[in-house]
Amino acid sequence: MPFSAKTVPLFLVFFLSMLFGCAKTVPQPSQPARMHGESVTNIPKAPPAADIPKPSVAPQAKPGLKPESAEEPPCLECETVSPDQNRADCFKLQPGKTTKNSKGKTVTGRCQPQCVPYARCRSGIMTCRLGDTGPVEWFKCARKNKATTSIPKAGSIMVIGVNTRRKMPTGHLGYVEEACPNPDGTWTLRFSHTNFDRKCHLDLDAKVLFNPKTMTANFLSGAWKTWAKDLKISGFILR
Repeated sequence: MPFSAKTVPLFLVFFLSMLFGCAKTVPQPSQPARMHGESVTNIPKAPPAADIPKPSVAPQAKPGLKPESAEEPPCLECETVSPDQNRADCFKLQPGKTTKNSKGKTVTGRCQPQCVPYARCRSGIMTCRLGDTGPVEWFKCARKNKATTSIPKAGSIMVIGVNTRRKMPTGHLGYVEEACPNPDGTWTLRFSHTNFDRKCHLDLDAKVLFNPKTMTANFLSGAWKTWAKDLKISGFILR
């Protein structure tokens, strides 16, 4: 159909209005288009403050209370000699020989090993060999050489002082197998010695409680358990 001169402008106006109408912004995927008449109440709201979980806070220590670790007692470890040592090698009982003296009286010599040879064999400490050295003499010599201590050590020799009541005029000694410190300052020792009965018998692993403050010892087990209380201790001989 042919267009007249009047209808052309009207057609252009209609075409342009359609063109500008289509140029409106198209909703993007990240911004979904809202339907006409849609209520704004459908938009999800943020949860109330009461529903938001609060970060956990570590409980504060109450004043005046110490941590449990501070209440634990200090670690006290025992000192023990090497277990591979054969303790029987130093003890071979040799009864004293029976002889007659000048008056014809039968006498029996000392059996072996006495306490000193046994302790020397077990410890390997061969210092102060002054002939027939007794326990007290050995300790005095070792002290001059600065080889003694008042603190027990495994592998040392504990020297018991003179005890006339028990007929020990030269003292007595033995080998410290183990030394364990106690919380009260005392020591629990494992002590081996021979000739405790003057018959050269061997007493192994006697339990002895030693107090360095009073320098005394109590036998808690072994052959001397019934009477050996508050024995005076001279000290300990070291290598």
